[in-house]
Amino acid sequence: MVSKNVLIMVLLSSLLLVSLALSHYSPEKDSFTGLCVYSSGSISVLYNGTVTVALKKSLEVGKVYTVKGRLRKTNRGLWMDASTVVSANATFPLESLEGVYWYYSNGPVLLTPSKVRLAYPINAFKGSLVRLKGLTYGSKFYPLRVEELGYLKEPKNGMPYPLEGVVLYGGNPATVWNGSEEFRVYLPHGLSLRPGLRIRVLGIVRLYSRITLYVDSGGDVNVLGPAEGKPLNLTQIGDIATGECLVIKSTTRYLRLDCTSLRLYGFHARTGDTVRFKALRRKSSLLCLNCSVVKPRKKLPNGICSFNEGSFARISGKVTWVRVYRNGFGVANVTNGTCSVLLKLPLRLGVSLAENESVTAYGFFTTYRGKPAFEVQSGEDICSGKHC
Repeated sequence: MVSKNVLIMVLLSSLLLVSLALSHYSPEKDSFTGLCVYSSGSISVLYNGTVTVALKKSLEVGKVYTVKGRLRKTNRGLWMDASTVVSANATFPLESLEGVYWYYSNGPVLLTPSKVRLAYPINAFKGSLVRLKGLTYGSKFYPLRVEELGYLKEPKNGMPYPLEGVVLYGGNPATVWNGSEEFRVYLPHGLSLRPGLRIRVLGIVRLYSRITLYVDSGGDVNVLGPAEGKPLNLTQIGDIATGECLVIKSTTRYLRLDCTSLRLYGFHARTGDTVRFKALRRKSSLLCLNCSVVKPRKKLPNGICSFNEGSFARISGKVTWVRVYRNGFGVANVTNGTCSVLLKLPLRLGVSLAENESVTAYGFFTTYRGKPAFEVQSGEDICSGKHC
């Protein structure tokens, strides 16, 4: 009977010891905090800058987790038999990088200016200067914290730059004026820009003899509207000039106006016409954007009696005599009432006049052998007969 009681006491003691042992056993003996740098299917990899741990969980790349369980070595590295997984803050040292955020077709990068591949896109504007904190794992940087620092203030070779300005010369490439210098802008295939537009483009800078910007996406080209319009005498490069002026010289390429020394391109009118224009101001010229003749030259008054050397005028009268010299140069005396002037007829004009012929000419007053004279720049500026 005693032996039986002793046996029962021994069994109870053994059960108590087992219960106590089980109560002190925890499957969460090991703990590890790391950044998820890989996840595929049900397998994920955490990294803390020095140690890599794999576990059988589907986690989000770029997030920090703390896992608890049994950590063991395998022939492929450390493995965690995880019992709990929770999101956490980084308790391990982070690397710091600073550069410009950019992305290509094969993924996002940080330009420092060397290319640092990022494991995933970040919450920042393309082309902005950023400071990143994170970890490098393999060939990629895994950013955890992002601080935007704005955009580069000056263009740097090999770096993105946001250019805002006015298109001076259109097409592709285009020439853009930013208020102080010209940029040559190469656009994606199929895109072009019209002169006079105010734009904002983002591209990679190359410093050649002229600053060049390479834009790789249509989304990086934004049209802000037309350039600012101002009266001609108040304009600067990149403004749209407005005015109404007299054409004092007309060629197949440009017009010379009486109100400015700048040539007007992109519009044709005759010498003596009055032109109203909206034109883009370039460095040394104007480009017509919207021009029209508001007063044809035939409506100018007859200025034959208003001789003023060097001034532009329209003269009209009858030819009283013509003299042609051996070298082909000729002079015609044109009279209207009591006023007369010598009309110079160089051979290059290809114009011949006869006595008593009515003539109208558009040009400048000058002198010939001390007498009042008139000269024209083109044979088109002289007409004779009834249809003058």
